[in-house]
Amino acid sequence: MRKRLTWMLTPLLVLAMSFSYAQEKTVSGNVTDQDGLPLPGVSIVVVGTTSGTQTDFDGNYAISVEEGGVLRFSYIGQKTEERTVGSESTINVQLAQDAEALAEVVVVGYGSQTKEKIVQNVSVVGEEALENLVVTSPDQLLQGQAAGVNLTNTSGLLGANVNIQVRGINTINAGSSPLFVVDGVVITDNDNTFNRGGNVGSNPLTFLNPSDIESLTVLKDAGATAIYGTRGANGVVLITTKKGRLNADATVTVNNFIQASRVNDLFQGLSADEYRQFRTDVFNIQNDDSVSPQDLGLGAIGDPGTDFVDEISRVGFTQHVDVSVRGGSDKTTYFVSGTFEDAESFAIGNDLTRAAVRVNLETQANKWLKVGTNIGITNTVLNTIGRENNTFAPFTSAFLTNPTFIPRDEDGNFVRSPNFIPNIAAVAALNTDKTEGTRTIGSIFGEATLAPGLKFRTEFGVDRLISESSLRSVEIVSAGGTADFFTVTDNLYRITNSLSYNNTFGDKHNLSALFLQEYEERQRRTTQIDGVGFLSDSQLNVGAATTQTVLGADRAGSAIRGFLGRVSYDYDGRYLLELTGRTDQSSRLGANNNTGQFYSIAAGWTVSNENFFNVDFVDFLTFRGSVGTAGNDRLGNFPALALFESGQFGGLPAANVISPSNPNLGFEQTRTVDLGFRSSFFDNRLNLNVSYYKRNTTDLLFEVPLPPQSGALSVNLNAGELENSGWEFELSTTNVRTENFQWNTSINLATLDNKLVEIISNEVDADGRKFIETGAQRAIEGESLSTFFLVRYNGVNPQTGDAEWLDIDGNVTTTPNFDTDRVAAGSALPELTGGFTNTIRFKNLDLGAVFNFSVGNKVLIDGLRFIDGIDAIGGTINVRRQNLDFWRNPGDNSFAPSPASSTANNFNQRSTAQLLDGDYLRLKNITLGYTLPSSFLEKSNFFSKVRFYATATNLWTIKGDDLDGIDPENNDTNNPLGLGESFFTAPQAITYLVGLNLQF
Repeated sequence: MRKRLTWMLTPLLVLAMSFSYAQEKTVSGNVTDQDGLPLPGVSIVVVGTTSGTQTDFDGNYAISVEEGGVLRFSYIGQKTEERTVGSESTINVQLAQDAEALAEVVVVGYGSQTKEKIVQNVSVVGEEALENLVVTSPDQLLQGQAAGVNLTNTSGLLGANVNIQVRGINTINAGSSPLFVVDGVVITDNDNTFNRGGNVGSNPLTFLNPSDIESLTVLKDAGATAIYGTRGANGVVLITTKKGRLNADATVTVNNFIQASRVNDLFQGLSADEYRQFRTDVFNIQNDDSVSPQDLGLGAIGDPGTDFVDEISRVGFTQHVDVSVRGGSDKTTYFVSGTFEDAESFAIGNDLTRAAVRVNLETQANKWLKVGTNIGITNTVLNTIGRENNTFAPFTSAFLTNPTFIPRDEDGNFVRSPNFIPNIAAVAALNTDKTEGTRTIGSIFGEATLAPGLKFRTEFGVDRLISESSLRSVEIVSAGGTADFFTVTDNLYRITNSLSYNNTFGDKHNLSALFLQEYEERQRRTTQIDGVGFLSDSQLNVGAATTQTVLGADRAGSAIRGFLGRVSYDYDGRYLLELTGRTDQSSRLGANNNTGQFYSIAAGWTVSNENFFNVDFVDFLTFRGSVGTAGNDRLGNFPALALFESGQFGGLPAANVISPSNPNLGFEQTRTVDLGFRSSFFDNRLNLNVSYYKRNTTDLLFEVPLPPQSGALSVNLNAGELENSGWEFELSTTNVRTENFQWNTSINLATLDNKLVEIISNEVDADGRKFIETGAQRAIEGESLSTFFLVRYNGVNPQTGDAEWLDIDGNVTTTPNFDTDRVAAGSALPELTGGFTNTIRFKNLDLGAVFNFSVGNKVLIDGLRFIDGIDAIGGTINVRRQNLDFWRNPGDNSFAPSPASSTANNFNQRSTAQLLDGDYLRLKNITLGYTLPSSFLEKSNFFSKVRFYATATNLWTIKGDDLDGIDPENNDTNNPLGLGESFFTAPQAITYLVGLNLQF
């Protein structure tokens, strides 16, 4: 890998130091805004050439140009100016505000809207916020940057999925993640991992290059999501990639970085000698004996041992380069990029190679026709490792394995493990789990202007994934060797035809309308083959096995046909109204109830545009509100149909009923009421947005268990109601703005109150409330959906050395009933989430820091049941270092009970002993950059920007003492009934990155 790094970096470094000196005269000067303040980053080009530069932090520039040449000065929000070069060598320019350019455009569903007139509730992570934020995965761009969006990584491994919640959880059994739309193309989020975890298909954003992204818009209220109908109930994330610019010379950008990563927040297990002494002490106390470690077969103190976490961990190394070209003529715009990334994680066996190309083109073919395409093709090769809660998962077995076990013989060869936990060092080094996927996400469109303000547009979009996975387990860890082979072809096709109208009447009446027809079809084919018994570990393909079995081959699909309309009206920018309606027909639902109608009404009043409003320090103030509905049909492809599985009856082939049909199965429907205001003060130096929402989801898509005598396992029904409500706050400020120094801050936070209003269940608690049992959690009417239901642990009695719990009535007991003494013990859903960002610029230095936080949620670290306690599994596995602190004498305040106590074997039973406060504040990303001043580049006619930067992620975290060695950002599932739980989940990595950005 380092050889590849050398050939990647060397040309760039040579290029960075190779300046060609022009023969023209040097013109320098200063560029300011309408208030006379210096403007950094103003683009200055010599018209008709590729020569250009940018102003530095002080607004100064210098450029070589021939006498008679024309300099073009352009900057976002300012009117472009041109100056002809004469005999002078100094040209100072003051740019004026461009009112039209300042009307910031926000991407919304099936279109765009100016920020001043938008009545939908959206959060935008725009170009300014993304400009210097260096990340390796697009989902990291959202974390801590959008109010009401809670993002939790399910694992720190490469390719692992993320759990994204927009305004809480709206479903029990149906899909709970938001809809992702890339340049208008809906992308699939099917789990194509075959329950193996960490696959390229598990995170749909793995296939996007973060450097290609222009902005992310999160649609939250019904005014924004109703237009997506049956797919909008969980929120919508619109990802817009970079486009070209009209009348702009080509800009070439090269971004190159290297990154190192190391594991963060790990349990501290016992060393070999600590383990020997611990097991010996426990045995002697329990048996009133005085045996030695040798007597227990553990070897002598000082004998060799193994740190298995060290065996499966490393310093990960990543190299990345992307190159893009952006520009356009008076009719055509283009953005073309290419990316290559070779990444290693901190876990041996987990690495990712990604190669991608993107082409975004638009051209005005003639006066009435515009055509274009946005297409990205990515090839990803992922080597992954086992999922948590699996003995073949390296971090699970590394924590559990007896540290006195030596994984290699004297010749350095791996040896077989003596118990049910495999030799995890051999698994990490020798087993392979490789997935290669090629994904194409793109669209082509044609747009015809039929009359002034009237346009017809047709568009075809596709998201196509072809993936092959192969898993090979060698003989030393699986007798005879095993192999599995998986293939997936996952396609989504989308066709839209729309008619849009925009016009202004009498200078004050503004009307726009959109009518659209859409058809979306999803097709998925999978095959799984396994093989057992290999003559040699060098035989890698499943076909070389002595026995092969086709475990599964299926084909499934679904389709949606939709019709929608949206009408927007405003009077003089003061009174705003928007109406949206959509009808969807889904093949997933019952024949009698497969059509749903969705609507929204949104209105706004821009008080600051009223003649009577004359408050000097208020630049903008608008009140807005909306009410409407959106839906969800994501409960598999055939939830309404009778489902069968093959079996036998009387020795003959038969079909067993899994689920009976329900022709009346319909959509989940979410109704949202949203109220708020947006405001700006002190010449846009302070911006404040506040919202309150209440969202009720009815007719939940619910899988109801059936009694055994029915002959089926469950039936899918529309049953129950969920409610989410909360406040959202977004504040951005320009704290300091001087000639040499600028400091900006943005803060967002959101509260959440989640409640299960009603469900169907035969289970009723003592208070008469219906509930659903889900292991460590209960979904109880009147409580949060993700409520932990556990026996309360009370600690170790200092006088007796017994572990104590509380019974259902709150009385202390040493003999709890771990079924009947459980109570509601907190929710996995946080009460408060958010983040804040600080961006500081001092001359040519820039510093940015992004923090995110979560407050009020619980996390269940289920693995503690195995590595806490005296004898979790017959005294054969390792334990956490905390267990050395067990009770010995009266008065001891200890972590674990006395080994002689009758409670010692119950200490690791599931209770609130494993339930911890999940509150944390994390420095998610910090970046320091330095841009070479224009005075240094003035002799070059090649480079317009050279920036060096360094970034660290997950560098610093504030959390509770109980979370020592535990990552608080912990969640190993997207199942709404299992949130906040983990079992030896690989934690987030700390990463350090250095890079170079060039523009010319």
